[in-house]
Amino acid sequence: MRTLLWASLLLFISHLPATAEEVAECPPGPDCSFAKPHMSDYGYARAFQEGTPNRISPYAWSADMLYLNYSHNYLLSTLPRGSSPAFFLSYSPPLGRLQIDTILSLRESPVEFEIGAKYQFLDEYEGHWLSLAPRLAYNTRGNLFGGEVTASKFFIPDIWQVGMDLRFLSTGQPDGFNQPVLGMGLSTIVRVWKSWHLFGEVVMPFNPDILSQRSLIWSTGIKKRIPDTPHVLTLFVGNSQEATLSGRTIGPAGSAGEVIRAGFYFSIGIPALTEMPERLF
Repeated sequence: MRTLLWASLLLFISHLPATAEEVAECPPGPDCSFAKPHMSDYGYARAFQEGTPNRISPYAWSADMLYLNYSHNYLLSTLPRGSSPAFFLSYSPPLGRLQIDTILSLRESPVEFEIGAKYQFLDEYEGHWLSLAPRLAYNTRGNLFGGEVTASKFFIPDIWQVGMDLRFLSTGQPDGFNQPVLGMGLSTIVRVWKSWHLFGEVVMPFNPDILSQRSLIWSTGIKKRIPDTPHVLTLFVGNSQEATLSGRTIGPAGSAGEVIRAGFYFSIGIPALTEMPERLF
């Protein structure tokens, strides 16, 4: 029931009237071109800008844009039970390339909460060689502080993108490792046909103890940009946990058959947040 109510709210908000600026800069059509990613409500850029479940994107959203994401991941061994839902919210204030984000995860009790901020220094869509952004975060699970630097690069514009990041956690104690954690993530996204994308990723911690006791984190799946809407649907399979900094760096405990999950992410981008009251009423 909660899932149905949340989906209904997202669908309602997503069909609010577009602003005049949106329509003028990106009229309905199959693509809004590589040169105008932030206006691409009808184009391909959003799926690339969103990134993959275990490696955050270096892109900051357009100023005054609110971005909502809802996810479920299910243990295959207990499907349809064993779900771990999570809620994501990020907002880019009218301050350039700054983005503030929060993650609320229900993987354990009490609820896990993470808040972070990133700033995009380089933007490939604006002529730089790659896109680059650092992010700092705090997580209530173990009072963990962390940081990461993430980058992406198109080898074929709007078709093939690769990404890499380096991340640091102040401690891995909540997962049984009382030590700082370093790790690296690699990913790739390929648009195979119209709004259909395939992706794959792997995350490796550098700590020997973690490598010997936990497996690498990996996922693969499909990203579908839903045409003429602000939605992206991601379907994945892998051993991914929730997309908090620790959840996507330290792999789950257990054998391979016990930790394989399948799930989805459903996202919506809401531009011109401060204009929402007049758009609603």
